Amino acid sequence: MHALASCFPSSLHSRTNQSSPHYRLRMGDHTKNKLYMSHPKGYGKGSRQCRVTGRLGGMGLIRKYGINMKRQVFRERAEDMGWKKYS
Repeated sequence: MHALASCFPSSLHSRTNQSSPHYRLRMGDHTKNKLYMSHPKGYGKGSRQCRVTGRLGGMGLIRKYGINMKRQVFRERAEDMGWKKYS
């Protein structure tokens, strides 16, 4: 075990070592014990990602016509994909 393992209760620490990816203990903040990303999101904005960079969706993800790119990446690659800007 590493040095930080003594800070956490053994029952919580044993839960994080299971083979299931649903329990992950966030180690950065030592004052609060949080389960981080306790269940993978399968719906909504947080489930979609950019096909080029892999960044998760939210604001700026272009989904129309199945593009699925962040807007910054789309602006860089639009001409290569055959899009033209008229205005």
